[in-house]
Amino acid sequence: MAAFYVGLARWMRSRPQFGLTFDASLAIGTVFLTLVIPFALDARSTAGAWALEGAGLVWIGLRQRRLLARAFGYLLLVLAGFSMLYARERHGVPVAIFNAYLFNALMAAAASWAAAFFVQRHAERAALHSSEAMVEPLLIGGGTLWLVSAAALEIGTFVPAPFRLAAWLTSISAISGLCVLLSVRLAWHRIAWPAVGHAPCMALAALAAAAALTSPAHGGGWWAWPIAFAVHAAILRFIAARWPEPLSHAIHAVGVLVLGAVGALQGRAVTGGWGEAASAWPWLGWLVVPALLLIVLPRQGTARRWPVLAVPGAYQVSAAAVISVGLVLWTLIANVESDGTARPLPALPLLNPLDIGIGIALAAVWVWTRSEAAAPHLVGRNRFVHAALAVAAFVWLNAVLVRAFHHHAGVPYRFDAWTASLAVQTGITLLWTATALALMWFSAHRAARAVWMVGAALLAAVVLKLLLVDLSGSGTVARIVSFIGVGALMLVIGYVAPLPAKGERHVAV
Repeated sequence: MAAFYVGLARWMRSRPQFGLTFDASLAIGTVFLTLVIPFALDARSTAGAWALEGAGLVWIGLRQRRLLARAFGYLLLVLAGFSMLYARERHGVPVAIFNAYLFNALMAAAASWAAAFFVQRHAERAALHSSEAMVEPLLIGGGTLWLVSAAALEIGTFVPAPFRLAAWLTSISAISGLCVLLSVRLAWHRIAWPAVGHAPCMALAALAAAAALTSPAHGGGWWAWPIAFAVHAAILRFIAARWPEPLSHAIHAVGVLVLGAVGALQGRAVTGGWGEAASAWPWLGWLVVPALLLIVLPRQGTARRWPVLAVPGAYQVSAAAVISVGLVLWTLIANVESDGTARPLPALPLLNPLDIGIGIALAAVWVWTRSEAAAPHLVGRNRFVHAALAVAAFVWLNAVLVRAFHHHAGVPYRFDAWTASLAVQTGITLLWTATALALMWFSAHRAARAVWMVGAALLAAVVLKLLLVDLSGSGTVARIVSFIGVGALMLVIGYVAPLPAKGERHVAV
């Protein structure tokens, strides 16, 4: 029947008097030809054949300006998806890597993108109504969905669990790279939009590796991550500049954050075997790459190099701010979780690897806050930023003291052991008082009343600690040293660090 009506339409094509009958015969022949496919092929091959036929009908309909042919082509592209869903229920999972699901999904994806390209070219020539031109992004999305679905089926069926993250990363990179290639070669802007999801997928992959606390190089990551970053660089080079500025800014920032996260995970994997989990070495592995990025990114020379040159704010402000927060959090967690052991190196306060690393991290954050790129964006937030750094530094000083008692006085590195040790409590009391003295002396000379008040509050905390905690060691040498030391330091504070007058000019610190 299909052959009969197609032959009849061919005979009438050269006879203008049969114009209406020609259209009817061609439509009937196309319908019969479409119905032949599911009788001749299984549901998987039917999906691919219908998709190719749909793309062909869209092309013919655009060339001949026939809306009915285009509509039938769009319908076939949709029905191809339902046919593949039916095939999944009927035939189950594939048994070979190169299978009917894969080949027909690739054909359907190619057909969807080809139809989108035909629509785009005719829309550029104003040969389409604006409402039909909106079919283009839907077809691009449909083709992308075909590719992602095929990758999901292949990975879920044939890839062992340890290699699935690398397989997903490579598949998403391949799809995004193909979009970039088509966009550049065909001057087709909208085909590049699926590549927007590449950077977020990289971030999800990094989070998955962090949740599993595994090396990014594990399970094929040693080749998957270089591919992903190469595709990301191609996206930034050829595509990102066409996107809206906020989106381009976000893609640039996410990319460098993923680089920092992958570097931190790999650093931890390298140093993790150098010592126990509570030692300094595993914690130092997290630090190297993020700290290096935070040191390099704010430099003026870095801003003159691609890709930072493209969107400097994404790297020197947004990404650097996130890295700074991460480094501060790292110092807080490392101070609590790590006892600072760095065998075979000796445990010297402030001169051991952990304390040096924490000092570098805090110094890098401080330098970034003072950089030309960050300073204008921190106006009005300086007090909060400085307070956060001061708290982190104060926690660090306390941790240095506690680690010194752990290594040189045998105090276990546990919270209950710290609270039960009179020597540790005395040391903390004297440290807090000395810190208050330094703050109040500094603020008195700089006329910074707010800083002086912070020192006074810390001094009040010392007094409360003496009454509530240190009195439990009544009659001990530690108690006597604690009270005498605090009293002497208070006398010094009263003499060298009086409260600055309200009328004095406040000087930023």
